[in-house]
Amino acid sequence: MATDVHTIKRGSTKRTLLVYVARLEDRTPLDGLRHDTPGLRAAYVRDGEVPRRVVLVAGTQGVHMDGGFVELDPDLMPGVYQLGVPDAMLAEGSFRVLLAISYPGALVEPIEIDLVAFDPQDPVRLGMSALSPEARVQALRGAFPNLAAKEIAERAKRVEPG
Repeated sequence: MATDVHTIKRGSTKRTLLVYVARLEDRTPLDGLRHDTPGLRAAYVRDGEVPRRVVLVAGTQGVHMDGGFVELDPDLMPGVYQLGVPDAMLAEGSFRVLLAISYPGALVEPIEIDLVAFDPQDPVRLGMSALSPEARVQALRGAFPNLAAKEIAERAKRVEPG
């Protein structure tokens, strides 16, 4: 079974995830689930903690509510649901969390979330506001050495000899 992996800043709040639910026997989309469908369950476990149930409630598309579960569009996106992630799941104090959603006869890939200290959605500084632009580039090169090596090689190709 594959795992869907996300990177989210520790302490984030009001986050939603998109989840794909398929029939176990033929992997076709499973639509029509609701927060109160008998047998539908969700739970998460954070590093070093015990598993916790996610209480599913009626959700609204595009709106966060802890445990809010709603089908997006059975015609355009069959089997795709939105889940409001409980704020406690992303709280400070852990580096990783695993979310599992289950329903009899369904396949839902576990969702692993790396809880990081930076904001992967910040297009300018990745949440590293204390770093100068030069220091930020150095930090990123250290974090992504293969990308840095590729960047250096491409720059060398563009430099004219002599």
